Amino acid sequence: MSNSIKSVGFLQHGVSAVALYYTLASFHGGAAFAQADAASQGASDDLLLEEIVVTAGRREQILQDVPAAVNAVDPATFTTRGLQSTRSVFDYTAGITFIDLGNPGRGTIAARGVPQASATPVFGVYVDDTPLTSNTNFSGGAATFLDGLLLDLERIEIIKGPQGTLFGATSVGGMMRYISKDPALDDFRLSAGIDVHTVENGEWGQTYNGRVSAPIVKDKLGVTLAAYYRDIAGYVDYVDAATGEVLEEDADRGNVEGYSADVLFVPTDDLKLRFKYLKQESETDLSARVQLQGIDGDEALFGEFTSIAAPGPQVVDFEVISGSLEYDFGWATLNATTSGTEFSFATREDFTAAFAGLVDLLDGRDPGTTNSVLFNAGQGAEKFVQEIRLTSAESDNFEWIAGFYYTKEDTFNTQELDVTPAFNLLFADFPSEYEEYAGFGDATFYINDKFDVTAGVRISRNEVTLNFVSSGLLAGETNFESEVINDTVDTYLFAARYRPSENVSLYARVASGYRPPQANLPVIDPFTGQDIAPPIVFADTAWSYELGAKGSNADNTVAYELALWKIDWANFQAPLSANGVTTGGNAVDGLSAHGFEGSLTVAPTASFNATANISYTKSSLNEDEPGLGGLADEDFPEIPNWKGSVQWNYIFPVFEDWDATFGGGLRYQGGYVSAFSQSLTEVPVEVDNYLVADLNLRVSNGRYSFGIYATNLFDARALAERDDLIVGPATDSTAVFLRPRTIGFNVNVDF
Repeated sequence: MSNSIKSVGFLQHGVSAVALYYTLASFHGGAAFAQADAASQGASDDLLLEEIVVTAGRREQILQDVPAAVNAVDPATFTTRGLQSTRSVFDYTAGITFIDLGNPGRGTIAARGVPQASATPVFGVYVDDTPLTSNTNFSGGAATFLDGLLLDLERIEIIKGPQGTLFGATSVGGMMRYISKDPALDDFRLSAGIDVHTVENGEWGQTYNGRVSAPIVKDKLGVTLAAYYRDIAGYVDYVDAATGEVLEEDADRGNVEGYSADVLFVPTDDLKLRFKYLKQESETDLSARVQLQGIDGDEALFGEFTSIAAPGPQVVDFEVISGSLEYDFGWATLNATTSGTEFSFATREDFTAAFAGLVDLLDGRDPGTTNSVLFNAGQGAEKFVQEIRLTSAESDNFEWIAGFYYTKEDTFNTQELDVTPAFNLLFADFPSEYEEYAGFGDATFYINDKFDVTAGVRISRNEVTLNFVSSGLLAGETNFESEVINDTVDTYLFAARYRPSENVSLYARVASGYRPPQANLPVIDPFTGQDIAPPIVFADTAWSYELGAKGSNADNTVAYELALWKIDWANFQAPLSANGVTTGGNAVDGLSAHGFEGSLTVAPTASFNATANISYTKSSLNEDEPGLGGLADEDFPEIPNWKGSVQWNYIFPVFEDWDATFGGGLRYQGGYVSAFSQSLTEVPVEVDNYLVADLNLRVSNGRYSFGIYATNLFDARALAERDDLIVGPATDSTAVFLRPRTIGFNVNVDF
């Protein structure tokens, strides 16, 4: 992956198994592929398939009726098995690739062969109706996301393929929505849990969570309060770069803490008012990135999991405030949502050894005077969103959605060398502003009770500006302001659905998604003295073409899905390199991706079920791309061709009122190449495929549950991501590995 996406360094800018529409009755609306632990839900629950409802089309629909590939996941099916990060959901979702950057909330998401090709995100993330994804390229939003599996959630919806019409910019490859649980208006709810685990050759870790939901005024006013704390066990040692001596064991330890408040007020049968606040902060002392010996293997430079990077705080912070109104007119429902989001990623590194002597020399100080040089870097954004949407009532003839969307985003990207005693060595900031107005809508015509068609459009007006301010001896005095960029982008949706029988749905879908234009900084080629950066990085648009089928047998013991798809992405935004300098730009031509996704769930008895999914993805360049270092027909890096998983659950009685559930899963990801063959910044290396097993056993009586689990059961040493950066005549090889075998137990109580 391009280092410009991962780094906040100075001037480095320069299922698919299509989701099952049935779920286990005990899963409270989770997807069948994400097998829940039925025993944790109640001793009398059966592992049966039932219909679930999603809102992927901005209205409630049975999942089988949605003409798109949608996965609906119950988070509890992962957290009770020791899988506490959203990356685990992606691991078990066909057609999605997650590139782990070694910290909670840090990574990139690619869906259906649409790679994270520049610093502007290609995969959207929402909490309910609040978009969290940045629309700009200097905020760090492409590699920073809300890792929200521990939130108070009803489900997670993952929608694959471009979603530009209903969800707007950056949902190019797909999107994910965290759907919150409604506060209780009737019965009091209380739950609490603890998880304790140990990582192979690492530390012990713990997770604590609790939530209470209570009706303040019965049927009128309800409140939910939730909080969690996750102590992340470290396993990467910090070592001396010269000798390999361990300076700090398990230095990548960290924590994630979060809390939320949710208020629901229903003054009348037609009106709902809701206020939600959530905050999450993740902090680690060191990235889990391991220093490798070189390009010829994945062995660490010293030991098994070691790093030569000095520890320093790395913090990901999210804060979301939203208020929403829903009013039912009878003939249509009005939804209005106002929200504000702040996110940031900040790091601190100690550069004293490298720069202290230089500062003494440059400032005429006595040797040894400078006692501290810290590099502080931060990226993030503040985002305000207002959306108003009118959704027609259900009809057998004609349905429609019409809406207006506004957002204003202020971003920052600051980098500073903080010297003690004070000396202005380096300060740089890249503030930018983004503003968007959009109107959108779709209409569905029911030709008869078996066949319907949908057409939709979104017209977005975008305005972008970028500033660059710098000072200090290393950067010089600069105050640059880009021209104001105004652009209008249209996105479209066309779908047709045919239901030959009650249990079968066939669909065809054509849709587009886009990223807005971006302002660019001037970047001088050191060899020619010319500015190689185009002043504008133009908007890019991807078009998707999809055929799908969803169905089940008559008694709902077998459910299946299949999707065939193709995506064309012309002149996509990308980091371009020339003479050792990297900047932003557009591809000369584009890429084409195609593939398929399929899934099968079987529940032959009330006590057993299993799900398998598989996907194939081929994503390649149409023409030679010198700026990327890629050749025509070359596969895009970090996109595996094959991905799949298998999961199962078996429930059995153990004694009166107590049932046990034995479950497990296998997750497979195919190999890929880490960089383009002609890259000027990275050496291309083959990354091997991997197969990982997870296992769990739980007992429950409906109120109390006790579980044990093992993730990465056989301790597979598998790469989650690697870089082999060209540094002068040498290569700097580093990698993030899948978390080693983790064994743990948990206890949960529900009232």
